Amino acid sequence: MTNFFDDIPDDDYDELDLDRPGLSLSLDQQVELANAVAAQRRACDGTLSAAQEWAKGAGVHWPRLRRELEDNGGYCDCEVVLNVFGGDFDRAFDVGDAEPD
Repeated sequence: MTNFFDDIPDDDYDELDLDRPGLSLSLDQQVELANAVAAQRRACDGTLSAAQEWAKGAGVHWPRLRRELEDNGGYCDCEVVLNVFGGDFDRAFDVGDAEPD
């Protein structure tokens, strides 16, 4: 499967109208949540336990975040990665280990 972002030069990412999830989290918090949930993805038990654990540690109001995740198709931790963050969160938000030029 071809990734939409593979053919777009890095400089053009900012001009894209990306469909970002409707969450009341900052971009940094979204990155932290996506990373925390992705780390637990292989052991998904059909719950939002990894997301809830992250919210508790980050001081984020869990009932509101849970509602926002579910509104975006995230009914369990796996679905948060795949549906809420599109399964390719790092590339869509231009984050990761890449060093700036």
